[in-house]
Order: sequence, then structure tokens, then C-alpha cells
Amino acid sequence: MTRILIILLISCLGAGCMQTRQVIKRPLGTDGELFLYCEPFPQDAGRLQFTIESIAAVRTDGIMVPLITELKDFTFNDLQRQRLIAHGILPAGNYNGIAIQIKKATLTGEDGKGQLLVPEKPHQNEAIFTIKSGKASVVTMELNYRDSISNGISMRPVFMSRQPPAPLLELTGYLTNLASNTITVFDKRSARVGGIIETGRGPAGIVLDQVRMLAYVALAGEDAVGVLDIKQNDFIERIRLNQGDEPHFMAITPDARLAITANTRSNTASIIDLQTRFEVARIQVGIGPEYVLMDRNGRRAYVFNRLANTISVIDMTTRALTGTITTESGPLYGQLSSRGDRLYVYHEMSPNILVIALDGQQTMTRRIYAALGIRSIKVNPLNDLIYVGSNFGGVIDIYNPFTLFASDFLQSEGGINYMTIDGDENNLLIVHPQTRLLQIINLVSKKERGILDTGAEPYCAVIINER
Repeated sequence: MTRILIILLISCLGAGCMQTRQVIKRPLGTDGELFLYCEPFPQDAGRLQFTIESIAAVRTDGIMVPLITELKDFTFNDLQRQRLIAHGILPAGNYNGIAIQIKKATLTGEDGKGQLLVPEKPHQNEAIFTIKSGKASVVTMELNYRDSISNGISMRPVFMSRQPPAPLLELTGYLTNLASNTITVFDKRSARVGGIIETGRGPAGIVLDQVRMLAYVALAGEDAVGVLDIKQNDFIERIRLNQGDEPHFMAITPDARLAITANTRSNTASIIDLQTRFEVARIQVGIGPEYVLMDRNGRRAYVFNRLANTISVIDMTTRALTGTITTESGPLYGQLSSRGDRLYVYHEMSPNILVIALDGQQTMTRRIYAALGIRSIKVNPLNDLIYVGSNFGGVIDIYNPFTLFASDFLQSEGGINYMTIDGDENNLLIVHPQTRLLQIINLVSKKERGILDTGAEPYCAVIINER
């Protein structure tokens, strides 16, 4: 018991903790939510810098509703990509403007940086959009530099606004934001946001059914699994679990007939029939199950019991517990080799990645010393290279599957929570929870292909044709 309490204490205090933190976002009720993004600055705006005092949405009756500002200082270097600049919960209804109050502005010339005159009152830009009850709306704004600068001595923030189209289905990705109660819909090729979906409390694990064009989202705060129509980007049903389950990660069989959730608070795993959308089996596992991994043929699932130092092995055919693998302290997650004969497990309280042979004995064959703080692992099924990311960030180590030594690395933006691979573009998608970013790096060139802002506590991402 003492050991469990110590692990719980360290887990809650440690940076990058992957358990649910109860960040309260009030229910939308009859209100909706707006997310405001700024497009990259045009080249001719390279000399301009300005600071925003406030941003508000303007209703058709003229009432201004303040937004929460995420980005205040606008510079050319910071606006090389699409950025989330503001968001807020708004009354449902029609809106026709975004009002921006500028605090200060400068323009760099031949004689150096000079102050620009700015309006005393907020400047209203035309932006026509509708806020619907319980839904999110996205508006993107593009700076009109020439109309913003007058005679080189004054500046007013002139933006052109629009609501972005949804990405093409084959290019669409989904990222759950645990504390924002949203899913970010993004284009995996351009790294641009194409929409936001309100989910309910605590969206965590998400899986795709590419045959029926559905997604299933574990709602940790609602003890349910949401069914999302990815053609419409809207929820069509809730699959109810038991009160107090708190499902986190989930996995799906290749034929999309069954799914399994790791229920953290009830120490159980739920098997769900996705055709009837009912729980058909409930299996007692170890303490603190948070993650679950499915093998490639859908026959076995591995539930990682964070506080029991074990992995529960579940037969998906008989829907029963068939074995328990003992690990080191705090098993967080793992990955299977392409042949399914090796399981790589990383831990919260151990510096080692365990290599477990999935033979009849399920024995540990080797330890890879990777230091404390490992928070993500991904095996590329094409070549079995093992990508390992840490909570401290900076570098993703690449391990050779034969020598099990780090033979290469990728540069990353910060602490890493989750990784997956885009089979179409051969890109690695990396979720950074502390900096609230999704980074895309090409595995061949090792160059960054894109980066986008997420919501609070991004948890994991899925894409069409994921590897």
C-alpha cells in the first residue's frame, strides 16, 4: 500500500503527468464556443510588430463578447504558421465582426524601429459566423498589411476573415484535448486546423473505423465512449459504461467489430461490440489501468496497469483474462514489433524499456536503458525502428531493432506524450502536452513538415491510413 501511495504522489507532482487532471471547463449548455486562428503573416509584413490588448466577438446587435487571448505579441517570426490567437464561450446566435484593440505597434525602417500610432478604440473587422448551442466554430483571420498601415505612421489591425473548410477525408486527422473537452480536426499534410469538435468531459483515447467512417472517443469524465461520424464531424451516439469507470485509452480490432477500453478508476477493461454498441464483457485487471494495446490480428489486447506493475493479457475471442506479465515500476504503455513477437514496455518509475518475448512464457529478454522520463514509444512496422520520446523533449531517440541501441535521433519541440506514423506521407506525428503543439516530422528527411496549436492537455492523435 505504501508503494502505491508513493507512486500516486510522484505521479501527481511530476511534470507531464498523463493521468486526468481535473481542469474544469464549464458546460456549454445553450452556448457555443469560438476558436480564432491567425494565418501566417504575408512577406510584406516582415517589418511590422504589434501587441494586442483585447479581442472580442461582435454580435449582430452590436454587443461585444470578450474572448480569451492566447497570443498577444504579433511578429513575423512568430506568425510563420497558423496560430491560435483567441477563444471563448459565446451565446448562441449570429455574429458579424471581430473587434481588436491594439496596445502598441512598431515598424522597422532604415533608421531603425519606430512607434506607430494606434486607434484608441477597438477596430472591428467583418467576420460573419454563427455560434450554435453546444458546438464549436472556427474562424481564421489573415492580415491585410497594406490596409493596416497608413502613411507609415499609424496602424489599425485589418484582417480578412473566413470559416475554414474541412480537410479532405483522406487527409484528415483528429487530436483529443483532454482539458479543453474538444477534438482538433486537422489536415495532416498542411498542418492546418479545419475544425473543432465539442466532445463532453475528458476526451482521451480515440480510434478510427475507416470502413464505416466512424471514430470512437473515450470520454474519461463521462464514463462513456462517444461515436463520431467523421464525414459530418459530429457525434451521433454515446456508449454508456459504468459510473466511475473513467475510460482512458482504447483500442479496436482490425475488422472494427470490437473495441476495448482501459477503465482507470474501476480497474477494469470493457469489451464493446461496435455493431450493437453495447458492452459485452467486463474484465477485472490490475490497479490503475490507463493504456491498452491491440495486436495486429485483433486476437489479444494488453492492458497496462500503471499502479500494479503488471500488464493484463486479454483474449478478444474468449473475452477473458489469459495471463499477467510482471513489469518494473509504473508501466505506462508499449508497442509491438511488426511480427508481433516482441513487446516493448516503458515505465513511469523506471529508466528501462523492457523487451518481452511473446512466446508461451512471455518472458523479459532484455532491458534497454533509456533514462527516466520516457513518455512515448512508436515502432515503425515497415522497418521495426523504435522511436522513443521523453517528457523532457528536445530529442527523439531511434533504436535499432537488432542491436537495441540508439543509432539515430530526431529533433523535437518539447516534452512528448504520444506519437503515431502517417502511412501516406511517411511522417511522424508528435503530441507535445506542455507546449500544446502537434508536430509533424518527415522520417526520411528528418525535417519538420508542420506544426499546429492544440487545445489544453492534448492526449493523442489518429489519422486516416495510420501506420
